[in-house]
Amino acid sequence: MNHRQEDLGPNQEPLSLDPRQTPARERYGFLLAMAAHRLRSRFEEELEPMGVQLKHVQVLAMIHHFGPVAQQRLGESICIDRTSMVGLLDEMEHRDLVQRQSDPVDRRAHRVHLTESGQELFRRANDTVEAVEDEVLGPLSPEERMQLKSMLQRIVDPGAWSGFEHINIKVSGRAGDATGRSDALPSGGEGRSR
Repeated sequence: MNHRQEDLGPNQEPLSLDPRQTPARERYGFLLAMAAHRLRSRFEEELEPMGVQLKHVQVLAMIHHFGPVAQQRLGESICIDRTSMVGLLDEMEHRDLVQRQSDPVDRRAHRVHLTESGQELFRRANDTVEAVEDEVLGPLSPEERMQLKSMLQRIVDPGAWSGFEHINIKVSGRAGDATGRSDALPSGGEGRSR
């Protein structure tokens, strides 16, 4: 038991549970998780009026950037398991955001295309994502932001670890549900995603 807690009576709580005063603040994992949580929370708040979550924007961003994508490869690239990916695409197709078409090379496979509605929603959502990033990264200078991005890209580079293919994330189907969602969001800073 912590000596500070010993001084408290049985019905008293510590005066402060400020996460800035915890030893965990010295741990990289804690800091990265807290930064990701802050970004994800703000993304979800701002995207909710559009009726989308990060998982929807991830799919739209990948297709916007690369063009029609094989359904299986799309799930692998954004770390969503196959079953969840099928359900997510069913939902997005029902909302006329994407359309699945037979792959001309492999008729058993499907390629996922953006619809006009999907492209329009992506543009709006991407503007929102950029505004939230500017807000959350406000304490950093432009140079520090570039350094942070470069360092994070090196950490998540598939060549630097066992690879994304081993990640099996199930995604939730409900807005506001914080369990099982993928936290990664394509940056939108390069290529066609701008």
